[in-house]
Amino acid sequence: MAAYFVDGSSTIVEIGGHLRPVSGYLRHVPERFICIDPKSEPLESDKLNGQPCRVRHIARKFQDVDLELQPGSYGLVFVGYSLKAFGSQDAVGRKLFSLMDNSAITVLEFSPNLERASEQMQCLLKRPEMETVCSLNFSIEDGAFEATEYGARRLVVLRPASSRSDAQNTAAHA
Repeated sequence: MAAYFVDGSSTIVEIGGHLRPVSGYLRHVPERFICIDPKSEPLESDKLNGQPCRVRHIARKFQDVDLELQPGSYGLVFVGYSLKAFGSQDAVGRKLFSLMDNSAITVLEFSPNLERASEQMQCLLKRPEMETVCSLNFSIEDGAFEATEYGARRLVVLRPASSRSDAQNTAAHA
């Protein structure tokens, strides 16, 4: 589902996803795919799913990574969202807000029954800088996983609130 919402993005930045990055589920091949997860194996490649793409897996916390991204040029993905603080940097703070505010679209998938993730999401969803495009609740019913706090899931798709007014202004002047 996350891959669907970033379809067409020329750059995709995924935070987390060390075992199953969203790249394996994309219907298109972006120009650039960046996965940041401290548990990932570092990787640099010029192909994704057999097609030309600059791929980079960075084995660090996102708070420790500086990316050169043009505002509005990328889709941001968090599957299994549950960020932890990094040293003196909070999990939710200026760095995360900047990544979200400058994305074209942000996809957040998390367990609403996981306290840390649920509390952080409340903070992220209240921000007036972002607007909700889509929100889906679902469950994983596999016999084992469904009985844990991870069985219930929620996917929220956000975009910068300014992108809607920009699109409305463009349509009004056309």
